[in-house]
Amino acid sequence: MDCELSALARAPERAERTRGSACLRGVGAKRSCAPSARSRAWPDSRRVRRLISQFLTTRLLVAALCAAVFVGCKKDEAAFEVLPAPTKPAVLPKHWPAPDFALTERSGQTVKLADLAGKVWVADFFYTTCPGPCPMMSSRLSDVQKELGSEPDLRLVSISIDPEKDTPDVLKLYAEKFRATDRWFFLTGPKADIYALARDGFKLPIAEPASPGEQIIHSTRLILLDRSGIVRGFYEATGETGVLDLVRDIRRLLKEQ
Repeated sequence: MDCELSALARAPERAERTRGSACLRGVGAKRSCAPSARSRAWPDSRRVRRLISQFLTTRLLVAALCAAVFVGCKKDEAAFEVLPAPTKPAVLPKHWPAPDFALTERSGQTVKLADLAGKVWVADFFYTTCPGPCPMMSSRLSDVQKELGSEPDLRLVSISIDPEKDTPDVLKLYAEKFRATDRWFFLTGPKADIYALARDGFKLPIAEPASPGEQIIHSTRLILLDRSGIVRGFYEATGETGVLDLVRDIRRLLKEQ
C-alpha cells in the first residue's frame, strides 16, 4: 500500500514532464500544448499529500484505540482474579436453647440439662441396632474423642431413639465398642420424651418405622451446643469434612467464656 501511495504522489510530476515533451516535439508542427484529458485526471500534489496525511492519521487512531481496549480488558481480568475468597464468620451463630430433659445414662445415673451447664457438648440421636448410618455417627464421635478427649469441659451425648431395646446394659456394651470414656454419655428413657426432644428441641426429623423390621427415620447430624446450652451448629456425620469443621468449632467454643 505504501508503494501505491508513493506512485500516486509522483504521478503529477510524470504527467507534467510528458506534457512538456509533447510541447517541444510539436513546436515545428504547431501542435497544441494544452493539457490532455489524461493529464487533467491526475490530482495535484498538495491534494495527494493531504490524502496521505489523513490516511496515516486514521491508522494511528485505530491502533491507539485497539491498544486502549486491550489494556482495559487485561486490567478487568486482573481485578477479577484477585477477588478475596469468602471466609468463615468470626463468631458462630446462636440458634436456640436446648430444652430441659432427664434421661438415664448407661451407668444408671440420671443426666439432666443442668448437668451439662458450663460444658461444651455434642449430641446425636442413634440406636444400637441401626444397620446404616448410626455406627458411622458413633465412629465420628469417637474421632472427636480421640482429638479432644483430654478437654475437661467437653462432653459427648448420644441419645437412643429405640429405648425399648437400648437398655443401660445394651448401651454399655455398645459404648465399649467405641472405647467411650465417662465423658461420653449414652442416654435412654421414655420414647415420647426422646422423640419430643429430637423433633421439638433440636428441630430434627424423626419417625417410627412404617412396618416392623424397617429402620427408624432419623437425622445423621451432630449438634454442637455451648456452655449455656445454646445450639451453635449442625454437622453432617456421614462425611469427613463435617467432623473436621466440628472439631474446629469445638475449639472455638472452648475458648468462649
